[in-house]
This record gives sequence, structure tokens and C-alpha cells, in this order.
Amino acid sequence: MSRFFAALALPDPDPEEASYDDYEYEEEPVDYGQAPEFKHPEPQQLTGVEGGKVTIPCQLTDDKSPYVLIVQKEATDTEKEKLLFVGELKVLRSRRYKLDKGMVEISSLRPSDSGNYVCRIQVDPHIEVVHHLDVQYSPKITYNSDAEQHVMKDESVKLECEASGNPAPTIRWSREEGHLPSGAEEEEGLSMTLEGVDRHVEGTYVCTASNGIGEPQSADMSVYVNYPPEIITEKTTVRTGEGDKVELVCIVHARPNAKVEWSKDSSPIEDPGHSEEMDKGHRHSIQISDVTESDFGEYKCTATNDYGSSSASIHLTGYPKPPHVTSDPNGGEETSYTLTWETESYYPILEYRLRYRKDKANVSSDLPADWQEDTYEAADLETDGLVHRMKHTLDGLQPATDYHAAIQVKNKFTWSANTEYAFSTKKEMAVHHVTDGAPACSLSALLLLLPTLMLLRT
Repeated sequence: MSRFFAALALPDPDPEEASYDDYEYEEEPVDYGQAPEFKHPEPQQLTGVEGGKVTIPCQLTDDKSPYVLIVQKEATDTEKEKLLFVGELKVLRSRRYKLDKGMVEISSLRPSDSGNYVCRIQVDPHIEVVHHLDVQYSPKITYNSDAEQHVMKDESVKLECEASGNPAPTIRWSREEGHLPSGAEEEEGLSMTLEGVDRHVEGTYVCTASNGIGEPQSADMSVYVNYPPEIITEKTTVRTGEGDKVELVCIVHARPNAKVEWSKDSSPIEDPGHSEEMDKGHRHSIQISDVTESDFGEYKCTATNDYGSSSASIHLTGYPKPPHVTSDPNGGEETSYTLTWETESYYPILEYRLRYRKDKANVSSDLPADWQEDTYEAADLETDGLVHRMKHTLDGLQPATDYHAAIQVKNKFTWSANTEYAFSTKKEMAVHHVTDGAPACSLSALLLLLPTLMLLRT
């Protein structure tokens, strides 16, 4: 008994000095036979459209092979590597992925599905094929200039537009109001610069991104140009008569809108009397009813905004309009010429003044002859409302000669402005017949033809 307890009291052996038998367990190799191959061993470039579906071919030549098929998506710049299937086991839990007899179907495609897909049989060395999937998607505008662009006249403004999409979208610019300032219907590019702008470039500009996938995407940008007033008058001179009703019109463009004031003969129109100011958008006018002679004068419209001021003048007058010559400048008579003209006047034409002279005093001089001038009573005239038609025959002229004339007409107020006019007496070639029947030209006709004949000879 004592020896038993003594044995129990013996110290434990040092673990480091204890010896154990080492065992190695090796699996007995199993012969699965020759590894199968892929039915589509060459890498394929697959294309899908966002929202659609695509099938990646990972089929084996032996669909009953015990070798395990592994399907994974390689890492990209934005995503880590993804293991999709190991055999029939779906590793990535998503209803979008299906495996059927080696065919991997991905539905509800997303742009992020683009990348390399690896079909692998894990043998030594492993067998694999890598297919590339490119998911195309419609354009999405990712940046564009502010919806409103305000710029000063004569400055420049740059409109920009960027878009994502696969394939890369094309950006085209157009304008809702019609053609672009360049005259083109559209231009291509990520940006468009409008140089030295004025009010004519104002409008809504549209950038449209398209790549053939889905519907094009558009963004609108409006351009507003700030500028001092610009004035256009419908007529610079308005002819009228007593008792008539007239309207004096100024078309004013400005941003911001301008304040428009009227004056007459440099004095503000404080008491309009029988006149009335009208403002309709850009059109500003004064309407005068029952005109009197005291209403005649210079009217001025002055427009002012934050960027400046501008003015334009309109003359209200009873003066006659300068004559408009209606006769043919090539006269039909050798020694006379009949001038015909017409003018407009609210009052009867009382007189006309006629001046004329030869363009050259003689054949050896380039200087004009002296003026011959006279004033005539306007007796021989036709009147049709405001239009008055007159004529005057000049006698004692030289044949085939160029002349210059000036005409004025007068009503009860004053003379009109001069109208100058060039005419000539008859210049037709005279032809004579000789005894043998051959036509011969006169000496004056030959002289006229000589420059042409010399030109033909050269």
C-alpha cells in the first residue's frame, strides 16, 4: 500500500521531455477521371443593356463530371471580387443570379455588373475561361451650367454640360428660339461659348445627351443679357396735315426694362393736350389726334435704365416728301427729255424748282457745264390722295449726251429736299444703206463702238 501511494506521489514528467508518436493522415487519392473542358473555351465579349439580362457561358463538355465549377466576378476599381457559385451552391444571395447547367444568367442588369467573369474548374493546374460583360445604359446628365445665366452686353458666357452613359454620350446644343447665334441649327461639344453677346443671343439653350440607348436626356439653360436701352423708330419723319391723326412710335429694347419719356423741341411734354402716350411692351408711342400746325416739330423719346440712356428723334412735319423720279434715264429723243416724278404731301404742291446741266462742258473737258435753273408753277400735275405726279420736258438738248438734274417741290410750308437724277438723250446707233445693199454705220456710231472693237481685237 505504501508503495502505491509512493507511486502516486511521484512528480509528473516534464511535458517537453515526453515523447509522443506523430501521425500523418493522408487522404487516399481518388481518380475522378480526365477533367472536362469548357464548351466555349475562348473568352467572349458580352453586351447587355441596363434593365435587361445576359447569359454567361460556363458550360462543361461533360455536364455529369464530378469536378466542381466555380464562377466568380473579378475585382474592379469600385468593387471587391465576388464569388457567385461553387458547383450548384449559390454563394451570392441575389435573385438576379441563376445557374442552369453551366449557364449563368444575370437579370435586371446594372451598370455595376460590367466586368470580367471567371469560369473555373479547380484542378492542378486549374482550367478557366474569362468572359467580359459590358452593360450599356442610357445617358444621365451629371453637370450643367446654372439654369439662368446673366451677362453684360459685349461680354462672353460659357455654357457647359456633362453626361455619363455607356457608350459615352454625344452632347449637342440647340436653341428653343431657333438657330444658334452662329447660324447653325445645332453644335456638338461639352460646352458652348457665346462671345461678345447682345440682346439677339438671349434665349433658352438646350444641351441634349444621346448614345443610342434609351431616350436622350436634356437640360435647359436660359441666357439673359443686361444692356442699356436700344431704340428703333418706325419712321424718322412723319408727314401729316391739319386735322389728321398720327402715331409716333419708338421700339425700345433694354434689360432691365427702361423708363421712357417724350419731349418736343427739347422741352418735356408735360401737358399732352390732344396727344396720348401708349406703352405696349417694347412699343412706346404718342398718338396725336386732330393735328394742328403747332404740333409740327421734333419729338424725342428717351429711354433710361440702370446701365445707361438712349434717345431717338421723330420729325412731325407738313413738308413735302423729296420727289421720286419715275422716268427712264435713257431718253428716247435726240434733243429733248421728259422728266416725270411724284411726291407725297398733305398740302397742295404749289411750285417746283428744276436744275440741269451737261455732265461734261465739252468733249475736251471732264468738268461739268454750268447749271441752268428755273422755278415753275405746279400747274400740270395729277393728284391721287397724298400722291402728286408731275412732268417737265427739257428742250434744246444735245444728242447722245449725259445730263444731271435736281428737282425740288414746294407746298404751303417750304421746299422739299433736293432729289438728284442722271439721264441722257437718245444714244441709238444710226444705220445707213449704201447702193450695194450693205449697211454702213455713221461716224458717231463708229466712235461709240470703237472701244468695244479694240477690246475684242486684244
